[in-house]
Amino acid sequence: MRKLLDLGMEKLRKLITEMGETALLSLEGARKSLEGERNSVEEISSKLHIMREEVLDIATELLVRYSPVAGDLRFIQSSIDVSYDLYRVSRYAMEIERTARIVESVHLTPLLERGFSLTEEALKTAIEAFQNLEEANFGKLLELDKEIDELYISSLRGIKQEKCPPFEALIMRHLERISDHAKEIGARVVYIREGKRV
Repeated sequence: MRKLLDLGMEKLRKLITEMGETALLSLEGARKSLEGERNSVEEISSKLHIMREEVLDIATELLVRYSPVAGDLRFIQSSIDVSYDLYRVSRYAMEIERTARIVESVHLTPLLERGFSLTEEALKTAIEAFQNLEEANFGKLLELDKEIDELYISSLRGIKQEKCPPFEALIMRHLERISDHAKEIGARVVYIREGKRV
C-alpha cells in the first residue's frame, strides 16, 4: 500500500512540475503580447485548467484510498493548492494579453521589463522549491515579492505624477498577483516540510 501511495504522489509531483513549466509559458506569452505577438495564452490557460482537474482527481483518489497522514497528507493537500496557484498564473497572464490586445498603445516599458524579469524569477524559484521540497527558497521568494510590490507602487505613483501610462500599473498589478501566487507556493513547501503555515 505504501508503494502505491508513493507512486501516486510521484505522479502528482510530475504533474505539478509540468503545470509549472506550462505556467511559465503563459507568462512568456504575456510578455510577447506586449511586443505584438498575441493569441497564445488563452490556449495555455485552458490546458492548465485540464491539468488542474487531473491533479484534483489523483489527489482525491489518494486521500480516499490510502488515508495519508502527516507529511504525505500535507503534500497532497498542497498539490491541490499549488495546482490552483499555477492555473491562476495563467489567468493573470491571459489578462495581460487581453490588455495588450485592447489597448493598442501597450508596449514593454523598462519598468515592465523589470517586472516580468522578477516575476519569472519568482515563478521559477517557486516551481523549483516545490519540485525539490526545498524550503530555503522561501526567503528568496519573499525578497522577490517585495521588489515586485515596490515596482507596482512605483507604477501607481507614476500615474499620479503623470509620468507613466495607466496600462503600466494595470499590467504591474497582474505581475504582482502572479508573484503572490509564487510566494504562496513557497509557503506551501514550508508547510509540507515543517507542518506550519507561514
